This record gives sequence, C-alpha cells and structure tokens, in this order.
Amino acid sequence: MHRIISLEILLLVIALVFSGCYDAREINDVAYVLLVGVDMGVSDRFRVTFKFPSLKSGGGQDDSSGQAGDGLTYDTLTIDTPSFFAASELANINLARSINFMHTQFIVISEDIARNGLIGEFLAQIVRNSSIRYSTRLLISKGSAAELVEMLEPIEGSDLTKTCENLARQSEETGMFVDLALYDLHDCMKSTYHQPIAVLAAVNRGENFVEEGSVWGNKYQIPGDYYAGDQPRKGGGKVELMGLAIFNGTRMVGKLTGHESRILAMVKGNFRKGTLVIPDPKQPGDIIAFEVRPARKPQVKIWFDGDKPFIDLKLHLEGDILGIQSGIHYEDPGMLPVLENALERFIKTELNKILEKTQELNCDIFYFGHTAVKHFATIQEWEAYDWNSHYKDAEIKTEVRFYIRRTGTMIHTSETKFSREEQ
Repeated sequence: MHRIISLEILLLVIALVFSGCYDAREINDVAYVLLVGVDMGVSDRFRVTFKFPSLKSGGGQDDSSGQAGDGLTYDTLTIDTPSFFAASELANINLARSINFMHTQFIVISEDIARNGLIGEFLAQIVRNSSIRYSTRLLISKGSAAELVEMLEPIEGSDLTKTCENLARQSEETGMFVDLALYDLHDCMKSTYHQPIAVLAAVNRGENFVEEGSVWGNKYQIPGDYYAGDQPRKGGGKVELMGLAIFNGTRMVGKLTGHESRILAMVKGNFRKGTLVIPDPKQPGDIIAFEVRPARKPQVKIWFDGDKPFIDLKLHLEGDILGIQSGIHYEDPGMLPVLENALERFIKTELNKILEKTQELNCDIFYFGHTAVKHFATIQEWEAYDWNSHYKDAEIKTEVRFYIRRTGTMIHTSETKFSREEQ
C-alpha cells in the first residue's frame, strides 16, 4: 500500500514539473525591449523605435583596455505605424522573434507629440497592454525620441537596465526631476484634483560648454537651473534627465527647470535633499552652499470666498553649511540667523516665481486640489466647481522657515594670514 502511494506521489510530482514547461520559450525566441521611443511619423502616424539586447556576441567580460563591460550589445528597430500594437506586430515579423515588454525601463515620447496633444491617444493603447509593467517610466524627449533611445548606452561595468535604474534614482539624490511612471501621467490626465507632469530628457552634445572665452566674472548660475540637454558640460553620459514637462490635459503647455522641479518637490513633500547655492548676504560677489532637506511636512491651508480660492503655504526646511567662500565667520551663533534669513528669502522668491508660472498656465501641479476638495460635501459639487479651471484665480500666500543644524566640520572660519608684502 505504501509503495502504491509513493508511486502516485512520484507521478504527480513528475506531472507538475513537466506541465510547468509546456509554454516555455527559448531566449532566442524573445526580444526583451528595454527602451521604446515614439516620434511623429512620416510614412504613418507614429514612428516607434525599440531597443533590445542583441543575439550577437558582445565580447567577454573584459575588453582590451582591461575595463569591465557587461558583455552585451544592443540593437534598435524603427517602424512607422498607426498605433503601438501595430508597431509590436510588425516588429515580430521583422525580427522573427516575439517582442516582450516585461523588462522595459523607459518609454520616451518626443516633445512634438506632447505639444500636439497626441500623447493621450498613444498612452491609451500602452496602458491596455498587460505585458507592460506599472512601474515603467515615461520620459518627454526634447528632440528626437529615436535618437535618445539610440544614444542611451550602459555605463562601464553595468548593463542598460541597471543604467536606466540608476538614472531614475538620481531624483532622490538631487530632486531635479520626479521619478514618475507612465501610469502616473495617464491617470493624472483624468484627474479633477491636479494636472499632470512628466520627466524631461534630452541628449546633451556639449554644445553649451565653452572651451575658450572670457574668464568667469562674479555672476553665478543657480545649480540645476537648466532644462534637460542645456547644461554646460563635457564628457559623462550622453543622455540626461532634468526638469519636468507641464501638461494641461493631454497637451504639454510648459516646462520646469531642474532647480524649479526641486522647489516643486519641496511643496509636494517628496523632496529628500539637495544642494542650494545663494549669494553671500554680506559679500554678494561670493557664494554660500547649503545641503537642504525637509524639517517637517509642508503645511497647506485652503479656504474659499465665494468661488475664489485662497491658499496658505508654509515650508519647513533645515540643512547644513557646505561652504563659505568669503571666509566670514557665519558659524558664530549670532550670525547663523543672517544665513537662515537669506536662504528663506531666496527659496520664497523662487517659489513665488513657480507659482506665478503655473497660474499663468492654469495648471495645478502642486496637488493643491487634494486639500481643496475637503471643502465640498459631494463629489458632484467638486466636479461642478472644476478646480482645474479655478486654480489661476487662487490667491496664494507663502512662508518659508529654514534652520541651520550643522556648520559642517568647522565651528570657526579663521582669518587667512598673508605676509606683509602680499597684503
């Protein structure tokens, strides 16, 4: 009897093991798409670009220079098509492999499509595809999405998937863009509480980097106050993420720089830390650098006078001194309020500029609507009020509080000593 039971269990295990492989496919049969680019088409409505690992050998783990590599090469395929599904189907024919989107990292859509209001039409097809993960990130490309997909290459010692993940993770380190998924944009387009945003991306060719010219004077540029692709630099990765695209419904109507995106993150409560630079309050030709982080959650109060909304916004920040160019002894407890007040004025001025910009566009990207809705008894009353149309009429009062917690590794800036002749 025990032998019969054991035999039945063995047969059951064998059946389960082999049944799990009935639909298995070899790696050679599937093309795992890592990047998708979407541009305005020429022969058809859209031009879709797919990037996926090649079946060709990419060499060993070490190249001739001795540097580690991921051992992979990548191919691209570009197709003019009327829809996303048609592009996938045509890609299967051209590759003789099945297109799979389970590992897709970025979906890149050109700014032309975004400004023409066609992004909603394309996203409606993508979000219905069950093989595309909810966490797949969406980018708005300053130029050609196909070119950006081509130029995005893995860094040394990594693969393309890890490179994309590291790029997106920089939002936590700098706050100069927000880590958003494609479903965030699609869902926000349907929202009655706020308007959508998306991450800006571009190929940086180093065109703004000046090799020779007049020596820098005493006017500094706010760090990160650029749109993607405009930062003066030489070397590094060819693709950069910086700033945000602002949408009104399905149409892109404006942009925020990396610096402005960081201020937005402070208001929305998802800012972690970042470096801010301001002019020295006592010696404006020099600068002072701070590491800034939230001290507590932002406070937002909203009330109404008739149909007119009033918004009271308070930011609570803290941080450390990173550098004092002038050498003035700001570490003294009596001098710390001078720096705190200077940074408060700086952030308040920048915040008011961004609020004014978004009100001119009539786009609540700060999510104030999530607080305003609490003043309405029913969802029908809220929808009849139409917050997205009234945001431009809001009167907004701002207040910023900043506290210096540490002065770095120095508690006193000593005076620099010169010889008498040098003085």
